[in-house]
Amino acid sequence: MHNLLEQAKSSGSSIAIAQLIYHPKTQTLSKQGQPIDLEPRTLELLELLLTSVGQPMASSDIIDAIWQSKYISKNVLTNRISTLRAIFQEQMPDEDAAKLLVTYPRKGYFLNPASVGLNQSLPQKTPAAEPVAESQTEPSRRQLKLAYGCCLALLCCVVALLAVVWQQQGVSSQEARTQSLIPKVELLLNRIDVLGPTATAYRTAVKAILLQQQVEYPYTDIANQDAPSYFLDPLTQTPFFPGARNMRTSDYLVNLELKDGSEAGILKAQLSVINPSSDKLAFRHQYRIRVAELQSDLFRIHADMVAYFNLPKPSKSHWQLSEKHTDLLMRGEVSLDQISTMDEFTANTLARHLALFERDDAVIETFIDKTQLAFDILPDELSLWMGLLHYKVGKLDKAKALLTTPLGDSLIQNALIYTFVSHIAFKQNKLDQFRLNYMESLVALLRVMPSEALFERLSQPESKQTCLKPWTELKISVKDEVLVRRWRSLIEEHCSNVGSITNPN
Repeated sequence: MHNLLEQAKSSGSSIAIAQLIYHPKTQTLSKQGQPIDLEPRTLELLELLLTSVGQPMASSDIIDAIWQSKYISKNVLTNRISTLRAIFQEQMPDEDAAKLLVTYPRKGYFLNPASVGLNQSLPQKTPAAEPVAESQTEPSRRQLKLAYGCCLALLCCVVALLAVVWQQQGVSSQEARTQSLIPKVELLLNRIDVLGPTATAYRTAVKAILLQQQVEYPYTDIANQDAPSYFLDPLTQTPFFPGARNMRTSDYLVNLELKDGSEAGILKAQLSVINPSSDKLAFRHQYRIRVAELQSDLFRIHADMVAYFNLPKPSKSHWQLSEKHTDLLMRGEVSLDQISTMDEFTANTLARHLALFERDDAVIETFIDKTQLAFDILPDELSLWMGLLHYKVGKLDKAKALLTTPLGDSLIQNALIYTFVSHIAFKQNKLDQFRLNYMESLVALLRVMPSEALFERLSQPESKQTCLKPWTELKISVKDEVLVRRWRSLIEEHCSNVGSITNPN
């Protein structure tokens, strides 16, 4: 942990934050000598981040340190982070504030050590040499020379050893560098607008491929996953990515315009990456997409976004888009019997489809068995879908294991997942866990609803009706009541349990 604040205080130095200077002694931030006004909470946040430069600080730890309460919504911290970033962006328009104050998905926030450091070190005073007796001078000099020689020899050995180790590690040491030093970016995959029959036909496939590429890449966080509707939206012809219609916050918004090209089998695509805090265009580029090479051509879009954010180069997926994939995505007509190999893309796509549309438990259990045989360790995204499918067929213990961490916390900060975990706890008569996860689900709803709406809901007596209210406001792509009846019944049953516990009479 790089505690620059303590170092600056002990040495009487100031701290450079890109082009800004922070003075710990006076607790002031300035640019070219002009002070910048900071609200008290923003100042506390800045100082806290300066105690951990380059090391992600968990949201819960920040909230506990500044607000002294674990019941403060994460949204409060997100807003304060946005405020500090906005100050950085306003004062330094040529800088990218999101790369200066970095979001590390699911781990917290940190200041980038490449742009933050001590501004000046005060020279240390050299103590005056005391007179030495003449008779002691020569032996002392010989002893010093001997000590220096030993130190030099030891230093040479250490350098040589480090060189050998460095050569052995080679490129792999660079690839395995500490992830905390790699700025991660939160993206909201928002929508794909289309023009022309070919573009319309392939929109679902393009949406699924781009989503999967981002899910697989470890240095971006998909904000869509925090929306409850992410697990209720199918991959269909609607313009929006799953969960996008409900998300209120993210670092960047990603839109794609897709239209037919002048040649057969060619699509034209325009990517737009937008900073939602300022509504300014951050990155835009145009592409020529070959329908026959859909996966590899869309990978160029993914790679260009990664390059823009200066993140590690992405690796190509291990799966290959096939006719079976496009059949499933464009027509929804693939049978499990046709699936000979279960790769990550196939598994995630099928799991979403089965979770929403399949009513035969035997089909779901066949898919579960095939998937468990295909993967020794389930990827995080697939683990969540498998948890939902286990719940759907009534295997509650396995569902909970897949939806939570070893500590019993939700695997993702998503209100629907918290609700599932809470509901499982109720069925297992673990009422403390039921209440805890229910409260966590309310906090997670702040990602998809205004804070004033949640305050209004909490100001009313707890009941089935007040519990249901936020869920009725979610925008999801499924319109057929029959298809979502099972999930709707779950929420209603869960809220009935909430009402019965809070109002036993």
